[in-house]
Amino acid sequence: MPTPTPAPPWTFTQLRFPKALDGHPRLPALQSRLEVSCRQLWEGGTVMVPALPWSEPLARTLAAAHRAGHLLQGLESAERALAREAHGLSIADARSASERGSRVSRLLIASNDGSERFYRQLERLLRTQGGRLLALRLDADSRQLSAVLGDGEGLVRALLVEHKTSVAEVLLAACPQA
Repeated sequence: MPTPTPAPPWTFTQLRFPKALDGHPRLPALQSRLEVSCRQLWEGGTVMVPALPWSEPLARTLAAAHRAGHLLQGLESAERALAREAHGLSIADARSASERGSRVSRLLIASNDGSERFYRQLERLLRTQGGRLLALRLDADSRQLSAVLGDGEGLVRALLVEHKTSVAEVLLAACPQA
């Protein structure tokens, strides 16, 4: 008997996207497209992430985010930046004594040619960062992601989109039919 695929711990209608997408006419279709494209991050994993096709508009949008200084290359760099930000947020929360709502403000783009260890590490990162981090697994290899940075010779398995405006633009470019 086949093992059932685990469901995501949330739905995309529950996630709060960047404010730039609030009231956007494509938001309901975007949420639906992301939810129906969810797949296990890796064969033994329990976290579900949208698996989306690679496209030229998406590549152009990622390149624009890179030119704007809104991309970090590599999973280790992403982990360090997210940990630093989480520390700062916890200090701000303690000072304000108020509860902050959680919005997707960072987007982690993963290639489709990572090792099992890479995807396990990515899954741990998603679990620790809560609702502010969303990941997409693209049907693109590490050379295609590297080309976005203007370095067609290197290998890039992960990109972190760090700015909420760029996050919104990349989500819309990743789901053009939404």
